[in-house]
Amino acid sequence: MSAAPTYQTVSVTDRRTGSLLNIFYREAGPKDGPTVLLLHGFPTSSHQYRGLIDRLAGKYHVIAPDLPGFGFSDGPDRLRFEYTFDHLAEVMESFTETLEMNRYALYVFDYGAPVGFRLAVSRPERIAALISQNGNAYEEGLSDGWNPIRAYWEEPSAEHRAALRVFLQADSTRFQYTHGEANVKLVAPETYTLDQHFLDRPGNDEIQLDLFGDYKSNVALYPRFQEYLRTHRPPTLAVWGKNDPFFLPQGAKAFRRDVPDAEVHLVDAGHFPLDTHLDEVAGVIGAFLARTLDREQGAALFGELSNEGTPAAANAALEDLRAVFGFVPNLGFALAAEPSVLGVYVAMLKALGETTLDPVAQQVALAAASHANAGEYAVAVHATVASKLRASADVVEALRKGGPLKDPKHEAVRRFAEAIARKHTQVSDSDVRALRAAGYDQRAAVAIALAAGAKTIANTVAHLARTEVDAEFRVAREEVGA
Repeated sequence: MSAAPTYQTVSVTDRRTGSLLNIFYREAGPKDGPTVLLLHGFPTSSHQYRGLIDRLAGKYHVIAPDLPGFGFSDGPDRLRFEYTFDHLAEVMESFTETLEMNRYALYVFDYGAPVGFRLAVSRPERIAALISQNGNAYEEGLSDGWNPIRAYWEEPSAEHRAALRVFLQADSTRFQYTHGEANVKLVAPETYTLDQHFLDRPGNDEIQLDLFGDYKSNVALYPRFQEYLRTHRPPTLAVWGKNDPFFLPQGAKAFRRDVPDAEVHLVDAGHFPLDTHLDEVAGVIGAFLARTLDREQGAALFGELSNEGTPAAANAALEDLRAVFGFVPNLGFALAAEPSVLGVYVAMLKALGETTLDPVAQQVALAAASHANAGEYAVAVHATVASKLRASADVVEALRKGGPLKDPKHEAVRRFAEAIARKHTQVSDSDVRALRAAGYDQRAAVAIALAAGAKTIANTVAHLARTEVDAEFRVAREEVGA
């Protein structure tokens, strides 16, 4: 299968009634690659994952279904189909079995979380990794925005049910996309417009109100979800829009209580960070999946990275690295698998040092290209080197996180190096103008291209070798945006 998504419908059996339900899903990527299951939330559908699917499908087999009652899947009348989260999870389990999904990484968001956690509890052996994007499993993650729904849980009266209809209105749907976003111009109007189209279908209002009422069952199951996490310790990433009006950042941090090595990444976004911060979120997810799902790389391909067994032809270049760093970095041993490549890489770094770029600008260019390539190893290296060059703490932190730099010359270098990597070497006139406005000429452009080229080699090998960051390059792993 190509990386381009296909749009399909499959009939699955409703275990409760024996009837068939048509479940719409998006599928992309190589079928022999690791599978990633994306479960959407309220008030949306698999449409929310269109950008992420594009980013992941080059490596992974990605499947994103619409839950019953949402999107293009069947939405049977509530008198014939009980709209509870238990029931939705049963249908999704039938969906995974119909598609023979025996092992997959589970990505959950909003409503997809209680559905997905039920799948994990039911069949823990199928879960290769867990990604929660504003997908809650802890009571501290629930904001006061749930108070009207809580009132309905405590007293399911007609009055309390009617009060929840405000959540189904167009203004509320748009609010979920725009609240907490610094730049609402990044929110595509078709997102909330499409969601509202499905919400406005005849009878769908009552379906959604039923699910609001049943969400109480999810909170009751939080201890069981947490027990699953403690017992099975799946590789876990919580990537969270920290300005979400319904699911608080505390819900992301709480995963570390049951999975101590869970990764937590807070994004300066609202409920739908994939719509406004796709580059940032997809980069974090891609790096996490590479560490947890890829099996043909790392030690399977390179063996142990050490001086043992290193070709003699690489010794001179390795000594050059030792002279610079005081030790041979792990990446050096990985590159030494082909001594001529290690030699070329070292020569490229030496040549960069002879260009018109100042030493800190060189590290800026190298780090920026590495960020664009999701090269975490190299980012740690160049942030450390910049610190040793006595770059300011602000510069070092910006290199670590990939953010803009205050110094206009260094920012121009960062932008140009990132443009080379992200635009596949086809930079724009705008990029060139920004570089020249900072006082740089064609020599700097070529030097930055050299830095980006060196990082293409190094980042690729670091990814292939799954190179562990050397202790000397490790920086405090703080939560981004915390």
